[in-house]
Amino acid sequence: MKLRIVVTALCFLMAAAPSFAAEKPIRVLYLTKSSGFEHSVIHREKGELGLSEKVMLDLAEKNNFALVVTKDAGMINEQQLKCFDVVQWYTTGDLCQPSKDGGAAMSEAGRDAFVKWVKDGGGFAGMHTAADTFQSGGKSIYEPYREIAGGVFLTHKNQEEAKLLVQKHPITSHLDPEWTILDEWYIFTDVTKTLKPLIVLDTKSMKQDEYKQRDPYPIAWLDEIGQGRVFCTAMGHREDVWTNPKFQELIVKGIKWAAKRLD
Repeated sequence: MKLRIVVTALCFLMAAAPSFAAEKPIRVLYLTKSSGFEHSVIHREKGELGLSEKVMLDLAEKNNFALVVTKDAGMINEQQLKCFDVVQWYTTGDLCQPSKDGGAAMSEAGRDAFVKWVKDGGGFAGMHTAADTFQSGGKSIYEPYREIAGGVFLTHKNQEEAKLLVQKHPITSHLDPEWTILDEWYIFTDVTKTLKPLIVLDTKSMKQDEYKQRDPYPIAWLDEIGQGRVFCTAMGHREDVWTNPKFQELIVKGIKWAAKRLD
């Protein structure tokens, strides 16, 4: 309840900002509820924030983001969504169900409100596990979300250093055409036809046959859903990825693009 009061106050302060002020902060809600497997980068120990939450708070301070971090999926509702420009998710499972991480469940009305909010112009930033949300056994359990997330998580193999092929875009302007990095690489199914590749996994150069047998596929992408913008990356399993400056800048630019502050 206290956090929701803080968010309401944040909305009031943003609305009351004078017109002559510097560019208003991008208002971001970072949700890290896990109804399925909880990753180490979002795990909270003895009340201390997870690593990715700490990283995001640091990036927020440096990049004019007004950031709220939470495991309370109940904050995804019609009223609270009005307070934010971008909603960022590092989530797993059916968010309408309880979880062991202390995160309150999302209501079905909130789930529907989120989809409408994106279509009406909201920004979505999906981290690593976004496609592992609202799915079971490699099948979507909420089709409107699959259309936003870009596909459904199917499986992954052992972590491996892989070569990424970087597409030209303002979000990736800080990266070279090729980027080699160690992470856990997701494999997807039911991928949407509208997503635009941003970073492609060069599967043919990988060691494990499960990847080598697949065509290169996007590991970060963009989409436009109605009036809203979507930025997703399946990177971000490992702690050292979250502390990598290149990855951090990718996230910052992705959020700015989703907020329509970068074109």
